[in-house]
Amino acid sequence: MFVKKVKYLILSLMLGCTADYSVRTEQVEEIVATEIHIDSFVQAAKPEQIDVLVLLDTSCSMNDNYSQVSTGIELLRNDLNTVTNDYNIAFINTSLQDPYFAGIFDNATPIIDFIMAPWSLGGDHTEAGFSALYDFTTSTPEAVTFFRETADKLFIFVSDEEEQSAIPTNVFESWLKDEFKGVQRDVVSIVTVPDSECEYASSYNIGQKYINLARHYGKDPIDICSDWELWLSNSTFLVGPVDYIILTYTPMEESIKIYIDRFETDRWQYDPQTNTVNLDYTPPAGSLIEAVYLKAQEE
Repeated sequence: MFVKKVKYLILSLMLGCTADYSVRTEQVEEIVATEIHIDSFVQAAKPEQIDVLVLLDTSCSMNDNYSQVSTGIELLRNDLNTVTNDYNIAFINTSLQDPYFAGIFDNATPIIDFIMAPWSLGGDHTEAGFSALYDFTTSTPEAVTFFRETADKLFIFVSDEEEQSAIPTNVFESWLKDEFKGVQRDVVSIVTVPDSECEYASSYNIGQKYINLARHYGKDPIDICSDWELWLSNSTFLVGPVDYIILTYTPMEESIKIYIDRFETDRWQYDPQTNTVNLDYTPPAGSLIEAVYLKAQEE
């Protein structure tokens, strides 16, 4: 990383064999280049089968949120029924302490079972959603039963604290991709965000790792202190293909390049108010969508 002002900067990054991610820009006032960044995701298609796993922080500070989880899961089931009848839903806590699993629920499950599920989980103060999902997937008998080989996966993280495991977000996302290869994956993060409505919000409990993970999948996180009962409509499985890219960082606008399946396109506009690239068309399902840019840092 560098922060010294320069008049001209050329950075080249090669990804794969076809795309030349070359970025050229001139220094502008009050902005200095810091490093190159790539935001990317694969365009989702509506699934025929879906396994939904809710990873719920069950520490004491989360007690007031359980009713919203129950309401949200009922709305989720209504949304899922518009897409497919072949779905499984389950809950685990972020400590993986007994009882750590509630499920398996499907379209025939009585609604009261959904409502009671969050309250049936045990747990402690551990708030480590990444390691909980890893350990659940790799070492529990419930995971063998719950995860179906051909079903797409939706992971929903709900926590009022930062993810506390030692697993970096990029390492976790790489593991998700390898572990569930051959099916689509999506993530929704309901956490404390930087501009949260939470009275207790501070730099210590912002769920930055969960936020970064959601942005791997082309979406913003949802503030846990907002009215988030409609949380699951944020899944790209339910809203369909998207025609925008939410950028993780503020870019040097002149440096932005957009690639669809490794081919550059100029059919887009950047909106600085929302820090979003809006495409002029909707790429088809399965398309690799990438935004390459230089991060900007205000002096």
